[in-house]
Amino acid sequence: MTASDIQQMIERRAEAAGIDHVHPHPRRQFFAHNWLADGGQEQELMLAGWRSRQMLSRYGASVADARARDAHRRARLGDML
Repeated sequence: MTASDIQQMIERRAEAAGIDHVHPHPRRQFFAHNWLADGGQEQELMLAGWRSRQMLSRYGASVADARARDAHRRARLGDML
């Protein structure tokens, strides 16, 4: 499937559901965030269509702070004091 095919599919399904202005970019951001939050690696994520690390960083940056807080919470560093 091409990017255009995916966009058209999303638009048709959104229209059928009565949703306006649906774009694939937030879904890519959501996918990247969840992939990385679940322990996935950037190198593996690039196989899903990202052409550069800069592009991946752009999609993951807006939720990077949430992933950092979650990682800190999982590490429980405060409990070691």
